Amino acid sequence: MSAAPLLQIEHLNVGFDTAMGAIMVVRDLDLVLEEGETLCIVGESGSGKSMTALAIMGLVPEPLRVVGGGSIKLSGEELVGASHRRLRQIRGKRISMVFQEPMSSLNPVFSVGEQIAETLRLHEGLGRRDARAAAIEMLQAVGIPAPERRVDDYPHQMSGGMRQRVMIAMALACRPAILIADEPTTALDVTVQAQIMDLLKDVQRRFGTAILLITHDIGIVAEAADRVIVLYAGRRVEEGSAEEVLRRPAHPYTAALVACAPQQLLLGGERRILPEIPGIVPSLLRMPPGCAFAPRCARATAECHAKAPPLLELSAGRASACWLATELGR
Repeated sequence: MSAAPLLQIEHLNVGFDTAMGAIMVVRDLDLVLEEGETLCIVGESGSGKSMTALAIMGLVPEPLRVVGGGSIKLSGEELVGASHRRLRQIRGKRISMVFQEPMSSLNPVFSVGEQIAETLRLHEGLGRRDARAAAIEMLQAVGIPAPERRVDDYPHQMSGGMRQRVMIAMALACRPAILIADEPTTALDVTVQAQIMDLLKDVQRRFGTAILLITHDIGIVAEAADRVIVLYAGRRVEEGSAEEVLRRPAHPYTAALVACAPQQLLLGGERRILPEIPGIVPSLLRMPPGCAFAPRCARATAECHAKAPPLLELSAGRASACWLATELGR
């Protein structure tokens, strides 16, 4: 019998109840993450990326909740419905998360060293002296200079890039099997973004950590991903290897994201205006009757507007939810 995937999500639905009925933020999501790989979830704001991450961590805020019998398994262990005590044991130890805004995630009244050490004391049972020494080692591992001194700094004494490195150090302190990085380069300048992405690749090589990388940046996908899942309005609309998805998008939404990427500015030596995707992601309260992307899609047919397409498997590990998927993915 083959071993269970490191992380397996099946038919995950996250939503909340209203007077008008249940409103779904994530709809019928399937996902597999294997040991040591980098899986990118990509999509615009409101596509359900961050909510997927929070569901995995068991941090879905009230009144949102996992509904519809969805399953999230970590090495075969079911996390949906697990006790709060068990989820606290897993968070930080087996699965860690780097959030979008380190200044909001770090506690301003404790030094960065104390915050890393707290994780080590909680999950590894280390004493204060050993936890402090381990915190210094982690700061050094993520490239913070003079870690013996910076361990006593407070978050406000560090730059945005350094705070993000502290968040990564805290997340990796207990050598988790999975690191979820939710838009880890948001609000950082281009040079620092590259440094953070290089750091994630380096720690993956050293620690063997599987990375679930959440982003809206196709450039990051091209640089970091082994596989890609594209979400739109809470639904998986395309999946495949990074190379296949970026070279031969099988969904018009993916093709539009790729076309909007900055690296497409120069084509044949001529500068052109960076395109944009018309319209906005539909409101969860007023989803269109057919394909959710149809109102923004130049290739939409009457069938697209009338009926939502199923997720069609094009080949092993390659899928698209588009009536034109076979034609587009050639």
